Amino acid sequence: MTRRLLVVCTANVCRSPVAERLLRRALSRDVEGDGWSIASAGTGRYAAGLDPNTIRAAADVGIDVSAHRPRLLDRDILADDGADLVLTMTRGHLPDVVALDPRAWPRTFTLKELARRADSLEPPTATEGFSGWLARMAAGRQARAMMTGDADDDVADPYGLPLRRHVEMVAEVTHAVDRLTRRGPWSVRTM
Repeated sequence: MTRRLLVVCTANVCRSPVAERLLRRALSRDVEGDGWSIASAGTGRYAAGLDPNTIRAAADVGIDVSAHRPRLLDRDILADDGADLVLTMTRGHLPDVVALDPRAWPRTFTLKELARRADSLEPPTATEGFSGWLARMAAGRQARAMMTGDADDDVADPYGLPLRRHVEMVAEVTHAVDRLTRRGPWSVRTM
């Protein structure tokens, strides 16, 4: 079986392509032996291409996003590419995802929120598998508490900003992906 993870940001030209590639590089299989298909999309209608500074900052950590083509999030992409897990770059993206499909809430988190929850709760058990772990991560979450921005959960958008902001974004996303993959129900690829 292949599980599907979707990473969401605003224009799908900076943060989500970087997170998508980092997750592809890090994840092998989950504890049940299932492989992962990882994709990304954006919530807004923009005619923007990838920011050259994102391409450069990602390349500095061994990630090639130069061939990425932005996609607009819609119901079909959410249902297919986000069938098992959706990770957003900010709390502001959560309502966009849930507006397309309210049933997506229990499997939709900001990247930093899920990494923090994984750090604060017990590691996955041998018997709970991915679905049990995800249910445990979602327990007690309230949508209304997640509807305002919070630096603890949001990765700032560096689009159009100087290179150092893109480098900071890549470092922040890398740190969150590392935390999540280390504490989640995955067999992590060794680099």
